[in-house]
Amino acid sequence: MESEHSGTVIDALTGGRKGLLLQMSDSSDGKTRLVFEIPSRGLLGFQSEIATATRGTAVVNHLFVENREYAGLIGGVEKGKIVSNDNGKANLYSLANIAKRGVLFVDAGETVYSGMVIGENSRAGDMEVNPVRAKETSNVRSQNKEEKLYVPPATKYSIEELIGYMNDDEVMEVTPKSVRLRKAELDSGVRERAARVRKKQMKSLQQAKPKK
Repeated sequence: MESEHSGTVIDALTGGRKGLLLQMSDSSDGKTRLVFEIPSRGLLGFQSEIATATRGTAVVNHLFVENREYAGLIGGVEKGKIVSNDNGKANLYSLANIAKRGVLFVDAGETVYSGMVIGENSRAGDMEVNPVRAKETSNVRSQNKEEKLYVPPATKYSIEELIGYMNDDEVMEVTPKSVRLRKAELDSGVRERAARVRKKQMKSLQQAKPKK
């Protein structure tokens, strides 16, 4: 890969992925070779992530070394998700507005349902949206305005990529025709109550004084 991206790769593998840098060598043509030892779980989803970060210049090869003791939890900062709160077909008008707030995983016309993850939020935390809602009609023609709507092509993940991308409260839905990410609990009200309980538990743990 190009030497300018070596720092990005090192940060990506030695952080939440539990990698250990063993060797780093530079060549005269501006390339860098990095050798790591890393748990196999730490490579899930790494291929696509690093291809984007290095603009496709990185070549990843891996070889199984041996079985070792459990290295602990693998993961970094959880990504905030865009979650549908309605059932039906995604509407172009709604998606055009939602796309301003993150990256979409669905295209206009795709079937969505409540609790389905349809994108990644540009900010921390999950955001619930209605991708089915169409624009309110009126007697005024707005054909020219409708033609200006633009939604970037949806980002699609493979099964391996989703395994490394999904959060603890999410599951993967695999069918012969599609691979989707959804919340384990589809009911938004139940999810909100569970989130409040977890928040209280974390606050209690932080406030608890250690025993002498």
